[in-house]
Amino acid sequence: MKLKLLFFATVLFIFFIVGCSSKQEVGTTNGTDSYENIREIAWNFLVEKDWTERAIEDWKTAEVEKIIARSNYALLDENYDGKDVLAVSFEDKGKFVVGPPVILVDPDTNEVIGYIPAE
Repeated sequence: MKLKLLFFATVLFIFFIVGCSSKQEVGTTNGTDSYENIREIAWNFLVEKDWTERAIEDWKTAEVEKIIARSNYALLDENYDGKDVLAVSFEDKGKFVVGPPVILVDPDTNEVIGYIPAE
């Protein structure tokens, strides 16, 4: 009986460790990424604002993560303060002091709702 309990506890512990240690990027499921459209929308916003000279043009490699919008971000609509949004970060070309801004997109409407100025 004690051996079965010890075995069960060990297996449960291993599942817990494996489950907590496997980091999965937001939007990635089984190796496919569901945020390509979000990246393209954010890239088009950079193009519209003429901010692309600081970013590598391969917008498909941009990182997408879920964050909470804050009032100190440049929000186009202040109603998003405190709400979950998607933050799209483009890789900078490296030759500029300031990189491209992080573009904020509403996950429900797929509209750009603001940006975080680069530092």
